[in-house]
Amino acid sequence: MDQEKLGDLVREGITSRADSLGLDDSRLSVTPILNWGGFVNRSFKVTDGRVAYHVKLATEPETLSGLERWRSLDERLSRDYHAPAMRGWLDLPNVAGPIFQWIDGATPNRLAEGPLAEVSAVISRLHLDANLAADLLRWGDPAGTCAEAYASTYHERFIEDLELIRTAPPPFIGAHGVDWMDREAQDLREMVQASAAFQEPAGAPTHGDPWLDNLLVTPERAWYLLDWDGLALGDPVMDWTMLLGPTRSDPRPITDARAARIPLADEERGRIPLYARASLLDWIIDPLADWVEAEHEPMHGNVIRESNRRVHEQARAAYRKIYG
Repeated sequence: MDQEKLGDLVREGITSRADSLGLDDSRLSVTPILNWGGFVNRSFKVTDGRVAYHVKLATEPETLSGLERWRSLDERLSRDYHAPAMRGWLDLPNVAGPIFQWIDGATPNRLAEGPLAEVSAVISRLHLDANLAADLLRWGDPAGTCAEAYASTYHERFIEDLELIRTAPPPFIGAHGVDWMDREAQDLREMVQASAAFQEPAGAPTHGDPWLDNLLVTPERAWYLLDWDGLALGDPVMDWTMLLGPTRSDPRPITDARAARIPLADEERGRIPLYARASLLDWIIDPLADWVEAEHEPMHGNVIRESNRRVHEQARAAYRKIYG
């Protein structure tokens, strides 16, 4: 849906409930928020100059399902796991999603040891939450193997992104470059399937996307873990390699020093090298898919493309240096 039209729908929806949100509908401002992590969701800042909210909308059924699951667990996740609390829910034609109180904060380029210890403690507690695991299993999450968790996360994303890239390849990527990425993705999947460490069950509650851009830190040093729509039973090692892996400013995968401090069993540690490689390959492929989709962001398309080209090239150079 056109972003301007969607913004008009958000304005109408918020106006109808302005009183309950404490907003003055005569002074309402609705501004799109650029999501550097992709274009699956659409976000807006809504404010009357005194009170502000963040509206996050899903346009695809699978993503909407994840947001609805988050909604059902909102109180538990905000209380126990630093998720931002939902203040409402907006249903619009063909899209829907939560309303959050606006948080003045920023995503960190890196985590110092103190904040990292706090975030790590929360992630560890999530992975050990037996009650949440039972709820997710009861709600239909499959308790598959770690190889299946890898395939349904990384490999499927690689294949979908590469199909998109082939439809309109960036001018700085030739067909041979796309073929190379495809071979790397296929080789990784085969290595995962052949690894005994990946035959372990994937039955822990996992966030699914705890990279640094999903951390929001306020000037008062309070912090929030965002984007819980990927919550599912999965492999905790995947969460760790995302949290401690590549960032926009540093493409290196998880380091041995940080990996040594993660509370994992030996068989879990055996999965770190392949997840580390997959996380870096993701930073090569995903920015190219976002580069292609930037055509849907007329206001910021050039900035998005320039940033994603830089991230892609840095990650590709790091990958070739480490893995050849």
